[in-house]
Amino acid sequence: MNQYEAAAEIADEIPSIQKEIVKAPVFGSAYLCIKVLANYTLKMIQDHEIKEVQHTMFLAEKIYNKGNQLVKTAIENVFIYSFSAMKMVCSRQEWQEIQSRMPVNIFSAYIQQLHA
Repeated sequence: MNQYEAAAEIADEIPSIQKEIVKAPVFGSAYLCIKVLANYTLKMIQDHEIKEVQHTMFLAEKIYNKGNQLVKTAIENVFIYSFSAMKMVCSRQEWQEIQSRMPVNIFSAYIQQLHA
């Protein structure tokens, strides 16, 4: 999956951010596209929409698993890196719940970043 396919996947899965995803320069950039997904996830955490947070985590996992190296690096350097900001806007209990529901590869990459 390249950056265009990843953007299309996000736009299909989350219609509320579709307009932001498909406009230039976001659509052609893996990093900007993943940044939109990370910002949306942060907003869902702020709104205490844990089910939607879980949805975005599984979408990120799907993109990460199918993505080419550019897409994987964007997920690691943008989406997973944004977890520190996400963690700061919710309670400890909410973050523990979010962590317990993270898909395996996303959680593994997060742990690797914490220990890097």
